[in-house]
Amino acid sequence: MNSKNHPENVKPEFVLKKLHSPEGKIADAITYFAGSMAFVYVHTVWFAFWIIANHGLLKPFIPVFDPFPYGLLTMIVSLEAIFLATFIMISQNRQALIDTYREYEEQQEQREEDKEQAELEEEVEDIQQDLDDIKKAMLFIQGKLDVLEKQKLQKAPPSSQTPKP
Repeated sequence: MNSKNHPENVKPEFVLKKLHSPEGKIADAITYFAGSMAFVYVHTVWFAFWIIANHGLLKPFIPVFDPFPYGLLTMIVSLEAIFLATFIMISQNRQALIDTYREYEEQQEQREEDKEQAELEEEVEDIQQDLDDIKKAMLFIQGKLDVLEKQKLQKAPPSSQTPKP
């Protein structure tokens, strides 16, 4: 894909407008038909009729209008080939636009996922910081409780070692 059609250089509105153009849809329909067996069948019947009619087999109903070597048929088929090639190229360009738009959408999704990931990582860091603060506070409180416990043990009267009757 050339840099002109790279997703960062193409506006999505432009791509959507081109994708929904009547010309593109017509070219796709023609290309779809040209790539089908119906196309082959229609041409087989057409060529058979052309050859039969121009050999004079239908002479009472249809006069010979393009005798062998079928110059008119050759010209018509050549023009058809030119137009079909053009329609195929239009369809390929349209497919390239679809690919460009999909790539653009994927990049947008990736940016959104990256942003969400960054936000989640920031929240996790905040939670970790809060947990660290709580741990420090608990250690501080535990230290104070230990100090109070030592003070309480130091101020308490010595217990008598003698058993009471």
